[in-house]
Amino acid sequence: MATTKINFVAQRQSVIWLLLAQLAALAPQIGVLPLWMLVVWALVAVWYWRIVTAAWSFPSRWVKTGVSLSTLAGVYFSFPSLFSLEAMVTILVLAVILKLLELKTARDHWLILMLSYFIVACGLLFSQQIGALILALIQIAILLMAQQSLQRSQAKALPMLRVVGVMALQSLPLMLLLFVIFPRIGPLWTMPLPGGEATTGMSDSLEFGDIAKLSQSGALAFRVQFKGPMPATQDLYWRGLVLDEFDGRRWSRSSWSLWSNKIAAPLLGEQQLDYTVTLEPGNHKWLYTLPLAVVRRDDVYYANQHLWMPERPLNGRLQYSVSSHLGGTLADTGAANRKNLSLGRTPNPRAQALAAQWQAQWPDSKDRVAAAIAFFKEAPFIYTLTPPLLGESNVDEFLFDSRQGFCEHFAGSFAYLMRAAGVPARIVAGYQGGEFNDRDGYLLVNQSDAHAWAEVYIEGQGWLRVDPTATVAPNRIRLGAEASLRGQKGYLGESPLSLRKFDWTKRLRYFVDNINYGWARWVLNFDSSTQNDFLLRVLGDINPQRLMLVIMLAGGIPLALAAFFSLRLPRRAGEDLAARYYLASCLALSSKGVVRGAGETPDDFARRIALEQPCWAAWLNEQTRLFTVCSYLPQNSAAYQENLQSLKRGRRPQKWLGRANVKTGSVSK
Repeated sequence: MATTKINFVAQRQSVIWLLLAQLAALAPQIGVLPLWMLVVWALVAVWYWRIVTAAWSFPSRWVKTGVSLSTLAGVYFSFPSLFSLEAMVTILVLAVILKLLELKTARDHWLILMLSYFIVACGLLFSQQIGALILALIQIAILLMAQQSLQRSQAKALPMLRVVGVMALQSLPLMLLLFVIFPRIGPLWTMPLPGGEATTGMSDSLEFGDIAKLSQSGALAFRVQFKGPMPATQDLYWRGLVLDEFDGRRWSRSSWSLWSNKIAAPLLGEQQLDYTVTLEPGNHKWLYTLPLAVVRRDDVYYANQHLWMPERPLNGRLQYSVSSHLGGTLADTGAANRKNLSLGRTPNPRAQALAAQWQAQWPDSKDRVAAAIAFFKEAPFIYTLTPPLLGESNVDEFLFDSRQGFCEHFAGSFAYLMRAAGVPARIVAGYQGGEFNDRDGYLLVNQSDAHAWAEVYIEGQGWLRVDPTATVAPNRIRLGAEASLRGQKGYLGESPLSLRKFDWTKRLRYFVDNINYGWARWVLNFDSSTQNDFLLRVLGDINPQRLMLVIMLAGGIPLALAAFFSLRLPRRAGEDLAARYYLASCLALSSKGVVRGAGETPDDFARRIALEQPCWAAWLNEQTRLFTVCSYLPQNSAAYQENLQSLKRGRRPQKWLGRANVKTGSVSK
């Protein structure tokens, strides 16, 4: 096979920096990319390196086609859908990797670098924490250094990094200006979320064992900032979703609750609790509040099951302000008796017989509820993350055989008993408790705080919360999930490296979370509403004249100063910089009363100064030596530039003597 001639004229160092930049862009995406992608990159990188250094040939069209099709097949089998965000990013990364196999010109080199910037930006789709930002800045710095390697004869890391730092400082004022002034525009299209589903963990259906799985996760669900004292842990029932349809095994939302379910917002009492909830990124179909609640957002509504729902699913990080009245009555909003008595298709004869006994013995619904609570209190139930598997009649097997379960077991079986006893009942899914970060005074609600409880309808009183878990495992409600579950098998099992497993890391966790929370509050949640409020506080009134004034002050002046100090007039053709700096040295010495004579050569002048003014002799000898060396070196050589810079820095004798004294440890007189 004939060797293909490489038209790309960059040196090997440029190729090294290109491969390093490509690796820096790809490696942090390893959590998204399949592992075999790194193997593909390594093989392609080695192949291209051999093309540059050992005159290997570029692959033929058939080879490139085969490699492309095989890697695309790998993407197809690595993801459940090619339209997921992870698959799309993987295809982009694959295109950047395989582009090396046809990199022949400087244009191709630049194209790979520009596409690598897109890969860095894609990483921020999966995480916007402050750590992800720092990592992205490091990646961008490496890419900028790779760009400089194309224009430098010697691509040394430190000088290139210095240029990157100067560029960052120069762009900082403009970046801050655009962040504050540039209008926040809503998304023009909907992007598939990572994993294709919400990342908040809670599903819109529930079966025995589902919430126990969430306790294996160390991920954060949301944060809460209270404007006053935080309620007691046992009062923190974060109501998210009502599940009122039961098919015998799984609880889900009934079809009638999914449409035409808007009602008027509740009227709260005088004792209100104000707080702000910040949900982690996800596809949010419902909000979490402490009932009764009023949410202050224009794109949400109050639903007929006392829930706050968005007009359409809201993607990304979500923040909303809430006012709640704890202990408020949840009135019936329609069809309670008709919709919340179904027992599903699967028979549970022992549970039905027990409930029928209560119904015959206690005509008052409240007495039947009390009888059920007493049953859970007296029976030897065990609260555990690893209950045994249950068969078809799962309620009977749990209540009378295994008696081991998690919160969904207790809530689901309690609601079943109540329905069998003629008391309307349903399940509420959400979170209970949380972890208080006393460094900044806010609550962390984690996935492991996921919880389910029951609600029963009592005529004349409305819907009342009944949590059988509080009867079986009171510490779970009083102290929180972490205090009661730590040490159990499976707790945080999906997060083996979670710092929450160790008590001694608590202060470190709180410190890191403070940084991430501040980043989320002041940067990630800087939406159009926050921007408008900020500009009103700063400007008093938003109009074009004031905006232009802010742009000139915050943007124009810093940019003008940067341009003034960075721009240089073009050097005159043929100008000898070495002679210019040497004459500047002589001029500086003349201010000390020592003047170089007309026609006096540099060497003669240095010898005369050594006799007449020996205090300046060492400095002038060094300047003369540097001038002589520069006069005989090619101006495009690295040695010339190095000596020229030394001559430039030493043209003022006081500064030179100060540096020399520091180096030698002597004291100038």
